[in-house]
Amino acid sequence: MAAWRMFFVNLTNGGDDMKTYADRPWLDHMDPKITKNPSLPDIPVHQLLTESAKKFPNHTALYFYGTKFSYTELETLTTGLAKSITELGIAKGDRVAIYMDNCPQYVIAFFAVLKAGAAVVQVPPMLAERELSYLIADSGARAIFTLDYLLPKVKTVMSGSSLQFAVSSSLFDYLPPDPIPSRPFGIPQQALPFEPAAGVHEFKSLIGNAGDYSSPAINNKKDLAVIQYTSGTTGFAKGVMITHHNLASYVTMLQYMDYKNEPGKEIYPVTLPMFHNYGMFQTVVAPLAMGGKVIIMVRFHPEEALMMIDQLRPTIFRAVPTMLIMMMNHPKIKEFNLSSIRHWIVGGAPVPDELVAKFNEISGANVVEGYGLTESTSGVVLNSLYEKTHKGMGFPAILTDARVVDLTTGEDVPLGADGELLLKGPTISIGYWGKPEETAKTFKDGWLHTGDIVRMTEQGVLQFVDRLKEMVIVSGFNVYPTEVEGVLYEYPGVLECAVIGWPDERQGEVVKAFIVPKPDVNLDASQIINFCKERLSAYKVPKLVEIVGSLPKNPTGKILKKELKKK
Repeated sequence: MAAWRMFFVNLTNGGDDMKTYADRPWLDHMDPKITKNPSLPDIPVHQLLTESAKKFPNHTALYFYGTKFSYTELETLTTGLAKSITELGIAKGDRVAIYMDNCPQYVIAFFAVLKAGAAVVQVPPMLAERELSYLIADSGARAIFTLDYLLPKVKTVMSGSSLQFAVSSSLFDYLPPDPIPSRPFGIPQQALPFEPAAGVHEFKSLIGNAGDYSSPAINNKKDLAVIQYTSGTTGFAKGVMITHHNLASYVTMLQYMDYKNEPGKEIYPVTLPMFHNYGMFQTVVAPLAMGGKVIIMVRFHPEEALMMIDQLRPTIFRAVPTMLIMMMNHPKIKEFNLSSIRHWIVGGAPVPDELVAKFNEISGANVVEGYGLTESTSGVVLNSLYEKTHKGMGFPAILTDARVVDLTTGEDVPLGADGELLLKGPTISIGYWGKPEETAKTFKDGWLHTGDIVRMTEQGVLQFVDRLKEMVIVSGFNVYPTEVEGVLYEYPGVLECAVIGWPDERQGEVVKAFIVPKPDVNLDASQIINFCKERLSAYKVPKLVEIVGSLPKNPTGKILKKELKKK
């Protein structure tokens, strides 16, 4: 379960006249200008783009290092691509993977897949081949959109998989000759030549498909818009099923929570990765539904981000705490004009009070914190966008109900007491793809069991207490120890191992591994790290490896990871 959560201040529960969760106490203390119970649009997600194209045809929808796409152009390109992939065999209910860095092609492919009646499977571009293979096999994706430098991995995975074809593009297809400096790390310096191959199509050849096209009818509450993968408690990735209704409802919620938003006038930078629900839904889909201008950065770079704010004047900036830290600590930050930002919305990992206060002072704007999960589509516990007051994780958002229950009995605990957070509302996922047992454990009677321990004050403020699970959060990305441990056990000479999160000033946490070698075996920590780099995404790779003689255990033989954290 991929959660993004924020730091909280220790608010106390005041008063003896206790309310219950059914009273929804947060509504009495929420910003009175917010519409508390708005009507929801009964339309598929791609219709949100179509409506914006009607309202703002000539406005800039996407901006990519100087290259612009109007709403009319974006609507036309997505429709043409939908027509092309339909002709290639994609039908309603199919799954189509997107395996790209941030770029206009990602957005075009996303909406084209939805228009074709298929579901988008979001795939991080840093995945190793074995991870990519798993996601393709589990989702049964029939096609994949990718970039030229990633195509060799795709070709390797395609053989014997469910993939019928791939569509390849290049970042350079839409980059002007002289883009903003600081080319993202790891990206080739030039486009790779397209080489025709069986089952591989060139993106540019598919987007110009002209002629009439009608999207298949969508059942908004049942048909999937996105399958968003997140690691499960066992370490195996689980595909969270997000319907058109989930995502359209989420966009509506954001519109009403940000009641000062001016449709057609706001500017949103995309510095978060699009492959994550936080990045795609909050910095791309929602802004496009509101007629905003979306500025795409391939990958986050602090100086490039500061330069972009100074020159392009965005109004709303969504980030993870690491981004704020990197920008705040940039030696030239005072040389950049950040005054265009109305508020900074921060999720992904805990953010200390002192960081918020310091960044508020530097930027002159409001750092807004909140909490959400992939299973809730995205953030559904939010602080006010227009108050500079910390109120824990925030209030349950409009259209969202919350309860805190006893870990043993499942009964509601009194306001102010600790327990597991349960969430309910139109943004809550319908479950995990192909995993009915996991779905039944997490989604019960319409309530999402988050697996996080919280408390709610009498005012309806939620405060984060602890995690039920042993998840490690590295720069906002969730890492489950079991997955990393599985790779470590593949390394010759490893007898036992345990993986935990280790505090890190820049990333919040990093992965640390404790390893017991087999008798008479000498293990080299650097070699183990290199071994993991070949098999895991970079953020999952242990940054620290400690070779130990034994691991602390309880009488039943269970490794005591809490003891390891004391080392």
